[in-house]
Amino acid sequence: MAPTQPAVRRRVMHVMGMPVSVALRGRHAEGPAADRAWDRVVAELQHVDATFSTYRPDSVISRLARGEIGVDALPDEVREVLALGEEARRASDGAFDVVQRHPDGTETFDPSGVVKGWAIERAARHLRDLKGTDFCLAAGGDMVCHVASDDAEPWRVGIEDPHAPARLVAVVPVRDGAVATSGLAHRGDHVVDARSGRTPTALASVTVVGPSLTWADIDATSAFALGADGRDWLRTRAGETGLVVWADGRAEPFAGVGIA
Repeated sequence: MAPTQPAVRRRVMHVMGMPVSVALRGRHAEGPAADRAWDRVVAELQHVDATFSTYRPDSVISRLARGEIGVDALPDEVREVLALGEEARRASDGAFDVVQRHPDGTETFDPSGVVKGWAIERAARHLRDLKGTDFCLAAGGDMVCHVASDDAEPWRVGIEDPHAPARLVAVVPVRDGAVATSGLAHRGDHVVDARSGRTPTALASVTVVGPSLTWADIDATSAFALGADGRDWLRTRAGETGLVVWADGRAEPFAGVGIA
C-alpha cells in the first residue's frame, strides 16, 4: 500500500493587484504557526505594493517617476530592485528594462517586471520558518516551492498550454526552487520588447525553472521580449531549465549553461 500523503491546506489573499495563494502540508499546515507565517507574508506583500505600485500616487515609485524624490532618497529595497532591473537590461541587451519605450516615442518608468518575483521570493522566507512543513507560494502563475524533508514528495507544477490554458504541456517536479511563466494568455499584450515598445509574436509562452524566483521571473520575461532569439538566450543562463512554447504551438524544453 502506498504511503498516505499529508493533507494540503490552502490560503489565498488578493494583494498587489492579483491573487496570492499558499499551499501548505506537514507539521504546520494549519494552526497558529501557519496563521502567523501567512500574516507576515501578506503584510510584506502589502508593504511592497505600497512602495512599488505604479497605480498608487503616494508610492515611492510614483513619487520618483514624478521627480518629487531623487535617487539618493530611495529606501534600500527600491535601490535593490532598480539595480536588478539594470542588471537585467544589460543581460538582455535592452529587451528587458524598467523604462518602457512606446512606439509613439514616449517612455514609462515601471519596475513591475522585477518586483513580482522579487517580492514573492522575499515573502517566502516567512514560510521557511515553519519547521517540518512543505509550502508552495504562488502569485500570478509564478511560484516558490519548498519540501522540508528528503523523503517527502516534490510539488508537481503544471505548465499551461498558452493556446488552450485548460490543457497542460508539461508537469515539473520541484523540491526547492521556483517556476515562472511569461506569456500573453491571461493578461494580453503586457510584455513588450523595451527597445521598440512592441509585443513580440514569435513565442506564446516561456516557463523558467530555477533556484531563484527573482531571476526566473526576470529571465522568462526577458526571453519572451527577445522573441525568436529568446530560446537561444535562455541557454546562456546558468542553472535554469524550462520550456518554450512557440506561436505555432511547438513546445521545446531548454537547459541553461551548467545543466547537463
